[in-house]
Amino acid sequence: MGGVVRRAVLCGLAVLPLAACSGEPGESDMRKLVETHTKRALDGQGQGGFRGFEGFRKQGCVDTKYRNGVPKPDDKQYDCYYAATFAPQPGAAAMTVNGKGRFTRTDKGLTYEDLGAQPR
Repeated sequence: MGGVVRRAVLCGLAVLPLAACSGEPGESDMRKLVETHTKRALDGQGQGGFRGFEGFRKQGCVDTKYRNGVPKPDDKQYDCYYAATFAPQPGAAAMTVNGKGRFTRTDKGLTYEDLGAQPR
């Protein structure tokens, strides 16, 4: 039994470096950036009160290898898709939107650019 557990742990440890190399933003990082952006946008429109999403799910990311038609082999940008659920307002149902954003890794951290969202 100890040999089976040891092999499982070793296999798991061998896979970790591969997962960390992808560079894709994680769901929690995406959520924080999208919530911050959404709060600023709603506050700027005079619709304050947004504190965060009721639900958030990363749907997938695509590595952007080109910027303005020019290949960028060192590019650390990802176009990511997500579903964000807003808490319902009194008397209304919760609303979920499918969104797309560009997440860029820089020496200062991860940044977010909104590429649009559609209610579903």
